[in-house]
Amino acid sequence: MLKTEPIEQLNFLALFPSQNTSNLFHSNVDIILTALTVLLLLVLSILLLHKQTALKRTMVKINQLNNDINDRTKNLERALQKAEESNRLKSLFLSNMSHEIRTPLNSILGFSELLAENNIPGNQKKMYAEQVIHNGQNLLKLIDQIFHLAIFETGKISIKKETFKINDLFKKLEVKTQQKIDHSKKLIRLSFNIENENFEIYTDKLKLKLIINNLLDNALKFTSKGIIDVSCYLTENYYIFQITDSGCGLKEDEYEIIFDPFAQGTETISKIKGGSGLGLSNVKNYIILLGGKVWCTKNNPNGSIFYFSLPAIMQNEATNNDKLNFSFYKN
Repeated sequence: MLKTEPIEQLNFLALFPSQNTSNLFHSNVDIILTALTVLLLLVLSILLLHKQTALKRTMVKINQLNNDINDRTKNLERALQKAEESNRLKSLFLSNMSHEIRTPLNSILGFSELLAENNIPGNQKKMYAEQVIHNGQNLLKLIDQIFHLAIFETGKISIKKETFKINDLFKKLEVKTQQKIDHSKKLIRLSFNIENENFEIYTDKLKLKLIINNLLDNALKFTSKGIIDVSCYLTENYYIFQITDSGCGLKEDEYEIIFDPFAQGTETISKIKGGSGLGLSNVKNYIILLGGKVWCTKNNPNGSIFYFSLPAIMQNEATNNDKLNFSFYKN
């Protein structure tokens, strides 16, 4: 009798993997799980790095905002201090104005009444008349300073440029200033010096005269004896004007505010010497308007040196804007 093969049994056993196949399967599963774990860790690392980068950006922005806030806070504090100082100076200015206006007015009225009397000797009459003229000039100068400040505050300033020799202006200013020194009876030696007598400048002559006059009046007010020297020299494309005095000088912290409106240096000096505190402010405004700069330093051992610069251009070298005679409107 013939034997038959257990075919069905062999096929059934083939459905079950061998031990080697099972080990291979488990090994592949471990590799896949490891790869997935590594991939997951990589994704988490990328996400964490992105979060860290975003956090750093946020921190940078926060630091920038803090810096901006600190800067704005400091600016506000400085603005508040400046406003408080400005209010203090305005109060001081208003308190001084009564004295500055009443003093020359009382002198004018008093000496005018004396002049109206009969039987006054000729020499006394001349002295009274000189006092009336002197106090009238002081009052006119005060009104003029207030007027110039009002022009800048309200907005319209006329500029009329022309070409002229600086030395010609110096000669006229020297005569006028020497008369003031003689009248004050102060022991002051006045000198005007210019590097080249043929220096010419193209600018507003009246404004330049006003600038130098104000600086000379300031030097004369605070100089009891010694020297007042005015000089002019050329450096690159600018004329440098220098006014040196041997007066009482300024404190270190006053050099920065001396050109501000109503500033007069120390309050003690302002009470003794008087003045509106507007002269140097007007000087600064006009110098800037004419295209220059102004600054001040200490003159050792005593006194101050005021400098200002103006463009050294001639009319044929000026641009169209420089050639215009115009009116400036303040914004």
